[in-house]
Amino acid sequence: MEFFSARLLYIILVNDGRPRKRNDYDEVVIVFRARDFNSAFKRALILGCAQETEYFNHRKQTVRWALVEILNLDSVGKKIDGREVASKLHCRTSKKPIAPTTRFHPEKSKPEQSF
Repeated sequence: MEFFSARLLYIILVNDGRPRKRNDYDEVVIVFRARDFNSAFKRALILGCAQETEYFNHRKQTVRWALVEILNLDSVGKKIDGREVASKLHCRTSKKPIAPTTRFHPEKSKPEQSF
């Protein structure tokens, strides 16, 4: 058995009586074991569907988180310690220009937990 990572796309739908073109989405990366790619796809589907949920918000409207798609499915290998399982390349705008020679201090980081 080897480890796989799957990037899952969920849509968040609020039933306020009208369909919308613009909706909120959540992309989630999960890590799990499977025998091969086909087994991994089935497992990702099972795990993803198991996370679907429905509840009432403060306005008594139904809120539904539904799995829309398995965006990526990758073999990570037999060991995951230190392996990259997700990446997001994006652009940020800083208050001041950053010179190519700037030294950073990641040791001063104060990370938060996602949940």
